[in-house]
Amino acid sequence: MTTLILLSVVLLLGLLAWGKIQAYKLFMGILLLYYAFDLIPLESMLQNFVNPALVTLALLLMVSQVLEKTNFFQLISSYLIRPNVQTSILRMGGLVGFGSAFLNNTAVVATLMSSVGKSKQHPPSKLLIPLSYIAILGGTMTLIGTSTHLIVNSFVVQAGLPALEVFDFFYVGVVLLVVGSLTIAVLAPIILPKINMEQVQSKDYFIEAKVLPGSEIIGKSVESAGLRNLEDLYLAQVLNEQGSVKAVSPEYIIQNGDRLMFAGDPKAASKLLLIDGVVLPGADDSKRIEQLVEVVVSHQSTLIGQTLKSVNFRNKFDAAVVAIRRGDEQLDNRLSEVELQAGDALILTTGPDFKKRENLDKNFYFYTEVNAQRHLNTKESLIASIGFIVVILLAAMNVLPLIKGLIFLLGGFLLFKLTNFNEVRRRLPFEIILIVGAALGVAQVMMDYGVAQQLADWVMYVFSPWGLLGSLIGVYLLTMLLTEMVTNNAAAALGIPIALATAHALDASAMPYIMTVAYAASASFLTPYGYQTNLMVYTPGGYRFLDYIKMGLPVSLVYGITVISLVPLVFPF
Repeated sequence: MTTLILLSVVLLLGLLAWGKIQAYKLFMGILLLYYAFDLIPLESMLQNFVNPALVTLALLLMVSQVLEKTNFFQLISSYLIRPNVQTSILRMGGLVGFGSAFLNNTAVVATLMSSVGKSKQHPPSKLLIPLSYIAILGGTMTLIGTSTHLIVNSFVVQAGLPALEVFDFFYVGVVLLVVGSLTIAVLAPIILPKINMEQVQSKDYFIEAKVLPGSEIIGKSVESAGLRNLEDLYLAQVLNEQGSVKAVSPEYIIQNGDRLMFAGDPKAASKLLLIDGVVLPGADDSKRIEQLVEVVVSHQSTLIGQTLKSVNFRNKFDAAVVAIRRGDEQLDNRLSEVELQAGDALILTTGPDFKKRENLDKNFYFYTEVNAQRHLNTKESLIASIGFIVVILLAAMNVLPLIKGLIFLLGGFLLFKLTNFNEVRRRLPFEIILIVGAALGVAQVMMDYGVAQQLADWVMYVFSPWGLLGSLIGVYLLTMLLTEMVTNNAAAALGIPIALATAHALDASAMPYIMTVAYAASASFLTPYGYQTNLMVYTPGGYRFLDYIKMGLPVSLVYGITVISLVPLVFPF
């Protein structure tokens, strides 16, 4: 049975790395499989979904949506950017880093990305990866800075150990932030590409226009129809009944039903509607486009691997896709036939019900202020911020449990109308709850049937010649590899059972191994897919996959050396 469970875990890792099936479906699937074969009792399985640390995580994410509406972020963004790139990055290290220690780092990046990316002083490609990396580093300083730490705390509580405190992570985390920020500030101006985003934006967004019967441009050449003289738009290809016409010549004759694929600035798309008999997706036969919304497809989105047509996108979101951008890749299909991927940037024209849809936060990252979310005024911002700070301080001083404080705080936000039940319901992290609850069950099976012990034995076999420190290095490297392959939360869920088994086998304290897994699970600097903030800046920065490798390698190396050096000092064996 142990071998079969081990094979199931390997299969789970492979499917997570493949990325075609959402993580919560995989974890829930394997948990139900274990239940079907009586490897875990029903009571234990269900109890994991109401784990106090998991409930704390859900409450924190629901509370954070109020903090995102304060003017705190606007004040930060106005202070960040300076004429010198290194100075700007060091300011990020202070403000973004410490902000991410107490606020959801995804929210921090989503809120600041637009202002940082539109800086007139520096190309966004010099600043957006540093923004993501520093948010990750800042999140390592507290229990609530990243969902990874709260997930680790769930396993700690399940193992019967004392729950982690808010500032248990601080002493190592603050050094990681300082050393990491200095490394990024020195290397980013040298390593990261200088990309002219005006060129990227004018070439990488693909906008589709359809020629209707009776259009004035049917029978005309591209040049005589004026399609070569459109400012901010370039006719990249034409899709017709014969297929795709690339490198469209000025002499190409426009035909009825042609799909004109323009590369350019989506804000200029309305110019196409001035041409008689030309329409855009979602614009129908009107001569104007309603509010444009710019979103990025989430790595947990149900849209991944689907086309706009197959998911009935317009009915699902009351919005139509006007343009798509995918890094520096050129798209060759009609927009409705493009298989969406995590990180795709979409320009939507929205209907009146768009903002009311409950599935927005689960499918998209918003990186422009386009949803008419009400911002809090100064008085409301103070109430929200002070309330949050008080809850954190009371929890840190062991006066009030964090979970109880967050319940009261969320109730206060509702009472003072700083949020409403619709917003809270939309922000409920349904997928995370399923992932963590199921992962706790999978970890329980791994521990009960000796799988975690087998993996721990492998770590000790390879690294035991270096003693306790060697085993710690092995746990770190294994977790870091997992986080680059399968996302940070899944890495933490799979790494903790191995850490606990390793500590037990060596008759050592579990704390250094637990903390090593927590820090290693956040060490995602090498790919855009291991951590959601990396994915969020991928398209807006115009990056290539290789940019993450080149910038992430030195940061990851410095990060790893710091963790391995400091964890045994702060948390002795």
